[in-house]
Amino acid sequence: MESFEAPTTIVDDIDVLKPDPQTYRPTELPEREDELSELHMALRPVTMGGTPHNCLIYGPTGQGKTVGVELKTAQLENWAEENDVDLTTVHVRCKGCDSSYHVLRQLVKDIREVRRGPGEDKPMGYQRKTLVEMVLEELEKIGGTIILVLDEVDAIGDDDYVLYELSRAEFEHAKLSLIGITNDLQFRSNLDADVRSTLGEREIHFSPYTAGDLQNILARRTVEALNETYFDGDEEVYQNLDSDVLTNEVIPLTAALSAQDTGDARQAIRLLRYACDLALEEEADQIVEEHVRSAKSRIETQATKQGIVSETIQRKVALIAVANAASEDETPAGTTDLYRRYCRICNQIDLEKNSQNTFREKLNDLAHSNILVKNRHGRGRGKGMTNTYDLSINLDLAIEGLEE
Repeated sequence: MESFEAPTTIVDDIDVLKPDPQTYRPTELPEREDELSELHMALRPVTMGGTPHNCLIYGPTGQGKTVGVELKTAQLENWAEENDVDLTTVHVRCKGCDSSYHVLRQLVKDIREVRRGPGEDKPMGYQRKTLVEMVLEELEKIGGTIILVLDEVDAIGDDDYVLYELSRAEFEHAKLSLIGITNDLQFRSNLDADVRSTLGEREIHFSPYTAGDLQNILARRTVEALNETYFDGDEEVYQNLDSDVLTNEVIPLTAALSAQDTGDARQAIRLLRYACDLALEEEADQIVEEHVRSAKSRIETQATKQGIVSETIQRKVALIAVANAASEDETPAGTTDLYRRYCRICNQIDLEKNSQNTFREKLNDLAHSNILVKNRHGRGRGKGMTNTYDLSINLDLAIEGLEE
């Protein structure tokens, strides 16, 4: 059994390489200076006795949207404290709140915790209108200028009732500004026109990070996370990084792989962390390119397995039919052949069979999930087309996922 006492010459603070912002939160985002400048302008009216503009901040996941808002609102709160300005920020996480009703319950809880401290319960059994009144009452009690940040607000779908009510709220002793953060680029267009014009007074788009951006982000992380790693120069950029425990190609490779995929900083940090774990597992003195490639392969394998596990039973049986054909070297296989295999499997496990058309839909769903690959072939002049399917993943990986 492995010992937990084994020393490491690589790591200084491993938590810095966790993508979870609750574990490690950067204190600056130099790659987002333009976006933060736009947010700065939207918030600046507070310094002139006015109300900040409502903002809609959007872009793919892992682009610094939430951290950027928290950095700028914290900076504004510090200014307000120094200048005796009454300012309060309430940050509400809407993830899991799939309707305005659930967001309103979360709002009441979070706003009350700002006033009274942690430990408040969500209100139960109230109608939406009553919850709105409770939210407005709590905000009135706080008073002053209030910035209400609704993170992952797209969780509400097209139920924008809460946004409609908040964007038109009137107060006697408070001024309210809304900041909505969303990963859904289509969220704005799905809003009611009145809500869209009010919430979107200022719109700030966080585009995907480039490979160069990700290199600099990873470089700053490694300086804090790894031993014998530092910047040999004034600017904290990758080109000035010097490390005895990280070979030169590791960060560019990690950044390039992540930029080619989504440009997601969290994904890049997760990949580097996994590469670091593999190096520690081997008790290596350095993190090298092979650790990065092995980490990417393992992460993709885990994601594929989890994707198979989360599929419906009918899709899983459809996948078994294709895997069965692949194990006999009879793929790519047509829908009719696969349907016969599917029916045989359903009989063996006493599962109700779908029609062939529905079965074909399940195959197409698996193809859309990149578990299968679909091809269309002509049957000859005037004879139409036929679809064939094959595994887009390794057969052993498909079987492992199905076993889990």
